[in-house]
Amino acid sequence: MKTPLAALAVTLIAATVTANDLGFDARVSTARRHMRAACQAVQQIPKAAGADAAKLEQTAAREVAAAVDEWTALVNAFSTTPPAGYAGDPGWAQRLEDVRLDLVRMQREVADQQWRPAFLACAHACTWITMMHEANGVTLAVDAMATLRRKVGFLKGLLASAAPERARPLVREVMAARDAVLLAPPPGKATRDAYVAALPELSSAVDAVAAAARTGADLKPSATALAAVVERVYELSL
Repeated sequence: MKTPLAALAVTLIAATVTANDLGFDARVSTARRHMRAACQAVQQIPKAAGADAAKLEQTAAREVAAAVDEWTALVNAFSTTPPAGYAGDPGWAQRLEDVRLDLVRMQREVADQQWRPAFLACAHACTWITMMHEANGVTLAVDAMATLRRKVGFLKGLLASAAPERARPLVREVMAARDAVLLAPPPGKATRDAYVAALPELSSAVDAVAAAARTGADLKPSATALAAVVERVYELSL
């Protein structure tokens, strides 16, 4: 039987661990929002011109610098003292450093106006973060949404290819990714209610793609509509 003092100690330790976990995940979300803003700008720059392109370049540089600063601070704060949810991971410090290296690479490529390599570095950094969570059994809405977003991107790419019929088998994977999103805990932040409220629309958009595949209809309209919903819900999950 625990003494009152021992019980209080356990409670305080648990509270500290929880706060540490939330602090880490919240700061990862902050870094990811900067990464997304930089990545979006980098994608738009090649199609922009004049003042619009210059403004996007400034945005990309500013946002990737903020992501590097935030992630470097995470490395310094957590590489030797991982949050409880990540304790025991033998590759923990290297995982954090791998993300930082990709962000630094993205920053360098933005400075050199190498937009495609910069985009790929950002995508690689996002993948490292998802793998970090998977390796530690951490389930977050943003990771499930990232997987769905990637699957929908593959679907759209195949539909735009010379062999769009190859897209139909991928619908099953999109549906499975949607189910994983519905099972993931919602983000614990200000966007939580909006995220939860958007899930039925997201699910219906996936169902519309499945219905088109089932009936042999053109998948492009429903896939395009789904992609728009996915981008909005992904933003809420960050």
